[in-house]
Amino acid sequence: LGKNGLVLYNYPEDALMPGELCNINHKSKGINDLTLHERGMLSDALKDGSLTLKRFRAKDFVCSLLASRKPVIYGKAPGPESPHVFGRR
Repeated sequence: LGKNGLVLYNYPEDALMPGELCNINHKSKGINDLTLHERGMLSDALKDGSLTLKRFRAKDFVCSLLASRKPVIYGKAPGPESPHVFGRR
C-alpha cells in the first residue's frame, strides 16, 4: 500500500490484519487466511463505504511514508466490548 501512496482507513477490528499469521497456517497467504466471517466483514465494509482507501499523490508522500513509521492501515475504533481498548498494534 505504502509504495503506491495508499492508506487504508477503518479496517474491521475482528478481521486478521494483512501479514498477520493465522493460527492454522505457518505462512501468511493473504485473503485465504481469513475465515468466511472475516471475508464477509471486509466485503460489507467495502460495500457500505466504511472501509476507505485514500491515494495521496504528492511527489514526496511515498518517500516520506516509506521512511517513516506511520501506519498505512488504520483500524476502526474498537467497540465497548472489545478486549483491545486502545486498538490493535
